[in-house]
Amino acid sequence: MSDSRHLRVLSAAEDLAVAVLSVVPLVNARRAPGVRGQLARSVTAIAANVAEAANLGTDPNFKRQLRLALASANETGSHLRVLERTGAIPRQHIWRCENKRVAVCKMLVNLIRAIEEREAHEEEERRNGKPRNSQPRNGQPR
Repeated sequence: MSDSRHLRVLSAAEDLAVAVLSVVPLVNARRAPGVRGQLARSVTAIAANVAEAANLGTDPNFKRQLRLALASANETGSHLRVLERTGAIPRQHIWRCENKRVAVCKMLVNLIRAIEEREAHEEEERRNGKPRNSQPRNGQPR
């Protein structure tokens, strides 16, 4: 996974950022002051954290960055809900962005879960005295 361009979740996060950034100029700033900038920062942080995660060498670091991306995705969702509730942006724009955001969240959760399952399996093998598989997380021999 060292080449971040091959991660589907990165592509989905970038698509989400493009969708959200395309509607940010439509936000009525009077109805939700300051939210435009916060929304732009949180949505771009998702893809940035995924890209950074893809280039980290260990599962704990990889997982930590993915959790940061998930936190930014949740923050983005909060901003989108505030914009919807205040009427600062038409609902159809919110829903399109929210659908993409939910898909990214699901991908991140599944990826984090897969790492945790692999870590638990490796720990179980260590406890049972079985030899550890010498494959790094990207599947390339060490």
